[in-house]
Amino acid sequence: MAATVDALSVCPNIVLCAIALLSSYQLFKDHRAPSLAFFLLGLSAVQCTLSPFCPGLAYLQNELEWASEIMVSSLVAFDLLWLSEDHNTAHILLCGSFLFLGLSDCLSADTLVLMTHCLGLSSLSCSLTVCLFSNNGLGAVGSLALSLPSLVGIRVGVEVLSPLLSPVASEGLIKWILKGSLSLGCWAATWGLNHFLLEVRTWD
Repeated sequence: MAATVDALSVCPNIVLCAIALLSSYQLFKDHRAPSLAFFLLGLSAVQCTLSPFCPGLAYLQNELEWASEIMVSSLVAFDLLWLSEDHNTAHILLCGSFLFLGLSDCLSADTLVLMTHCLGLSSLSCSLTVCLFSNNGLGAVGSLALSLPSLVGIRVGVEVLSPLLSPVASEGLIKWILKGSLSLGCWAATWGLNHFLLEVRTWD
């Protein structure tokens, strides 16, 4: 049974790893910030894939997973803002994201959760604003899907599903949903960013 659970938990991470690394490669030439974010997300998925077989990696897995999920939505929003020539907001969002990561060890657990939600909402609102005015549907879908883990989180999902499923089953289901959301976000954001870049080039 334990082997089956481990195998099931590995599957969404393998899919996410493949999609994130492919997206990173496709975006590297014209979108360096999102490319870096997707590369970190892919590394995080590799770490999550290996952790059931290497328990000593669990702490590093949690840290890398959290940081990559925070940065992926921020760096996609940064790129959208930069392409739309809102450089000041892009710099503020980028600096705020790195400052939050640097100070995260100094924050209490409740403050960390609150700030994670605030940063996720800030990144999402910036992305959706740009996508709304540029009619970039795929970019909006990708931004929403990438922001979902930082807005929901495992603990909230388990609390919602606890009347229906056991805590272990609830946590497993939520992880599947969030990993699937990230995979969808990588795919949609890649197409959305490339489409927006083509549109921006027609403005010149």
